[in-house]
Amino acid sequence: MKTKLLAASLLGALSLAGTTVPAFADGEEAAASPWSATLAVTSDYRFRGQSQTDRNPAVQGSVDFASESGFFAGVWASNIDFNDANDTSIEVDLYAGITTAVSESTEATFKVVYYAYPDQDNLNNDYDYVELLASISHDFGGAAVTGEIAYSPDYFAQTGSAVALTGTLEVPLAEWLSASGHLGYQWVDDNGAYGTPDYAYYDIGLSATWEMLTFDVRWVDTDLSELECYGGLDLCEGGVVGTISIGFGG
Repeated sequence: MKTKLLAASLLGALSLAGTTVPAFADGEEAAASPWSATLAVTSDYRFRGQSQTDRNPAVQGSVDFASESGFFAGVWASNIDFNDANDTSIEVDLYAGITTAVSESTEATFKVVYYAYPDQDNLNNDYDYVELLASISHDFGGAAVTGEIAYSPDYFAQTGSAVALTGTLEVPLAEWLSASGHLGYQWVDDNGAYGTPDYAYYDIGLSATWEMLTFDVRWVDTDLSELECYGGLDLCEGGVVGTISIGFGG
């Protein structure tokens, strides 16, 4: 069942992409579609520095809607591997929000995300949770910076309130190449139940685009020792993560 859920999401992305390119007469320009989709393969699904796939590859897909008013919504899915008793193997994120221009080079975004784990059946330790996120981005021309805050009233596995702060820097190096990095800090109310102390996370890497493809490679790490990482796991250790994605529509 878990495999079918992921496959359905990815096939849905492909089928939507196939319906967003109508034929136009000579000289007539195609209007941008509000629908888009992505399909990606990554060597290790990392969330705020921590591996969600036991340092193994993941297949991921999304379908998104974005209107000219700034409203957007979508669904994203990935296989996961927590090595837990439930053998949880899929994550599905539902999100919606709005982006508004503060100035010609500054944008603010407000978003809500529901993180769901459909095949996790231990409701006494429910993994599902909601986050509220707000961010502001400014384009300086030679570089763009973004600051984001995420708040959850009851974080992953019912570990109490949590806050994450993340800063992003992106620098275009060529029309097809950019460098970027993230630096953040995660606070969790119930560290004992969560499995780690509060921690810092970061990554730095390069992204290259060609046609509809994006190639990304980066170093991802946290400041957690192996002993601090869920009692002695290597999920929080640094590593190189490579990702290939293809986008449709939009």
